[in-house]
Amino acid sequence: MSKAGQVRGRGRPRKFDEQVVRQTILSVFWEKGYAATSLDDLSKATGLVRPSLYAAFGNKEEMFLRAMDDFVIRVQSDLNRQVPRDATPEDALRIIYTAMLEIYSGAHAKGCLVFSTAVAEAPAHPEIRARLAQRLVQTDAQFRRLFDHTAPGASETARQAAAEMAAAVLHSLGLRVRAGAEPDEVRRFIETAARSIAAGLAP
Repeated sequence: MSKAGQVRGRGRPRKFDEQVVRQTILSVFWEKGYAATSLDDLSKATGLVRPSLYAAFGNKEEMFLRAMDDFVIRVQSDLNRQVPRDATPEDALRIIYTAMLEIYSGAHAKGCLVFSTAVAEAPAHPEIRARLAQRLVQTDAQFRRLFDHTAPGASETARQAAAEMAAAVLHSLGLRVRAGAEPDEVRRFIETAARSIAAGLAP
C-alpha cells in the first residue's frame, strides 16, 4: 500500500496517511498492551471506522504484528544514531543497554513492545510466537554485526558467543526492571555485562 492509502466504504473513498496510522496503532498497543487494546480503541485513535481498519491493516493480530515490526525499526534507527561508528564493543554495549533502559524505566517508559507485550501473548497466539522467535534470531544477528564491526580482530567463535550473550543480557535487562530492581543495581549490571562481554572479544 502506498503512503497515502485509502479505504472504500459508502460514498467516496476516505484517504489517510498510512505511516501516520501505523504509528498511531503502534502507540496504542505500546500504551495498553495487546489484550487490553480493543478494536474500538484503535478505531478511536486512528479516526478510521472498524471496517476501514480491517480493509487497510487486517485484524487485530495482524495490526499488532505490524506494530512489532514498526517498533523494531524505530528502536533500531534510534540506536544506530546513538552508537558512534568508532565505538569500542564495551562503549557500544553500554550505549545500547542504557538506551533500552530508558525505554524500560525512563520518565515516559512504556516497556518493550516486543520483549514485554509479545512475550506475554506468545503462548496463546502462534503468529505472535513465530514473530517473536524470528525477532530473537534477528537480535543475535544484529549484535553479531556490531561485533564484526567493532571487534574484527576477535575470532568468529568469540564474536558469535559475544553476540548471543549480549542479546541475553538485553532480555534480562527488561526482566530486572519489571521485577523492580533498583536503578543503581541495574546500572551496575549494565557496566558489568558490557565489560565482561567486551573482555571476551579481546584479541
